[in-house]
Amino acid sequence: MPTRKHPRKKEQKLHDAVFKTFFSDAKVAKNYLLHYTPEGIHRYIDFSVFRKIDTAFVSGRFGISFSDVLYETRLTTGQIARLLFLFEHKSYVPSLPVHLQLLDYLLQIWEDDIKNKRPLSFIIPIVVYHGKKEWEQIPFSDFFRGLPEGWQAFVPNFHYLVTDLSRMPPGAIIDRPKSEFLRNLFLALKISHDKELSVDNWKKVLNFGSPSHQDDRDRILFQTLTLCIVTIFDMPATEIKALSKELPEPENSWVDAIPEIFGQKWKKQGLREGRAEGRTETIRDFTLKTIQKFPNWTDAEVADFVGTSEEYVQHVRQELVDEK
Repeated sequence: MPTRKHPRKKEQKLHDAVFKTFFSDAKVAKNYLLHYTPEGIHRYIDFSVFRKIDTAFVSGRFGISFSDVLYETRLTTGQIARLLFLFEHKSYVPSLPVHLQLLDYLLQIWEDDIKNKRPLSFIIPIVVYHGKKEWEQIPFSDFFRGLPEGWQAFVPNFHYLVTDLSRMPPGAIIDRPKSEFLRNLFLALKISHDKELSVDNWKKVLNFGSPSHQDDRDRILFQTLTLCIVTIFDMPATEIKALSKELPEPENSWVDAIPEIFGQKWKKQGLREGRAEGRTETIRDFTLKTIQKFPNWTDAEVADFVGTSEEYVQHVRQELVDEK
């Protein structure tokens, strides 16, 4: 496969953060399975047993960078299954077969099963991709050409599901029924390489729906997505303010409450103002909410999202322990 230059590290980290934020939410993950996987997959999943599990034991190798989210569920047959979501955020085809990365993850999960005396988990790897080029799903056996007859049987061939946003027109993403906030996330990711497109679709990307359904969960998802967009394009505060006037409430006010957008003032004062709600929220409050919402996030992930230091996150975590 051809090799192309790596994307900027800042963009890669932002894509990691926004994907993990959305797919760490069980409702979003369920909606993805229901609306972006074949019926032969989701019809056999018992969604009454569906929980995110810690993926600390998973470490990528082979030079391919993924953010990963792992869910454990039960099949209608009664068998336990694990669904591994992998997010390919590069705009180029990896130089090494993606099967190597997937196989590394699968083996580590099975090793964890053995260590904890569990039956081996059935795993469906799922790749979500939004590069400019279409994703070419090549069988692993194709990388072993010229073998003698019968030798292909020794190649560990296996399949994975892929959602290739490069093949989906924006209208197909927007019109996907009952996909909740996936339409916002996937549309933003699809057009994230083009500032003009992102600005033109600002209202579509950041309109999260009926205010009667909006809560802290919606706010965190919204703010993560907005921060990702404005940071990738280095959008100035004046441009963000002008664009945000197009948004309904409370989304318009939520933009003002995002760490880093209006930057130094928020950092220096240690607070941010929620215009519509007429209240202030301290860095500690926001850090605390993020830790509670995403208990499996590392200190570094929380610090990147909140806009503070890892040491401060550790301090807040310790306060939580002391309060108990």
